[in-house]
Amino acid sequence: MKKLIVLYFLLTGMYAVAQKSVEALINAEKNFAAYSVANGVGDAFIKFLDSTGIVFEQGQPVNGIEAWNKKEKRPGILNWHPQFAEIAASNDFGYTTGPWTFQPKTITDSIVARGQYTTVWQLGKNGDWKFLVDLGVNNLPTTDTAEVIRINASKIASAADLRSLTLAEESFIEAFKKNKVSAYKQFLSQQSIVNRNGSLPAISSTVQSKTIEITPQNMSFLTNGSGIAGSGDLGFVYGTITLNNKKENYLHIWRKEKEGWKIAVEVLRY
Repeated sequence: MKKLIVLYFLLTGMYAVAQKSVEALINAEKNFAAYSVANGVGDAFIKFLDSTGIVFEQGQPVNGIEAWNKKEKRPGILNWHPQFAEIAASNDFGYTTGPWTFQPKTITDSIVARGQYTTVWQLGKNGDWKFLVDLGVNNLPTTDTAEVIRINASKIASAADLRSLTLAEESFIEAFKKNKVSAYKQFLSQQSIVNRNGSLPAISSTVQSKTIEITPQNMSFLTNGSGIAGSGDLGFVYGTITLNNKKENYLHIWRKEKEGWKIAVEVLRY
């Protein structure tokens, strides 16, 4: 009996360690997508959402589980896979971003919509990865991205300081009001991903510069929520943007680097 108890705790410990890795994060995203294809979009979101997880509806952030429980089940295949992934030093918090597709009824139907999703994940107390926030962009061209790029950017781990993260967001917003180019030059990481409607992820400085140039200067930002890894080196802020009286949403994933907080991923819908 004692041997069985010891074996149980050994296996439990091994499982916990295995779950705290970038590979486990990537597998969680793949499992989420596979469950969506097999069981439907709504059931997949409800299964993989954290109890506090956020999705966006008509420009407003809402509790994801509550929102999906209210939705009527409809046919359609939403599928996706991770293209980029990064994990915090604590190995229990990270994000993935990659292409998604939608087919009207079955997996054999033609793809009628494409985009790029971005999801922030956290390892729960029960050892399962659950996502905290999910936001995507639409109208992307076809892309072939079978390989997952694991981002190993240099990060500064420290005590989690959510206030310093939100101050960085506020500083970016103030800088953007004055000059968008200067704001991104100051706050966008040299190793970053910029996701916008109609464009493949901008990862090179040249493409990012062109993307920033066409970003409307009269766009206003309002933060709605935030979160941070226990290791203090990755965090996120989400919110609402207003452009020409129309509201949409944005997500910034921040990375603490040697020079301070920098935007690692931007999802901006307008």
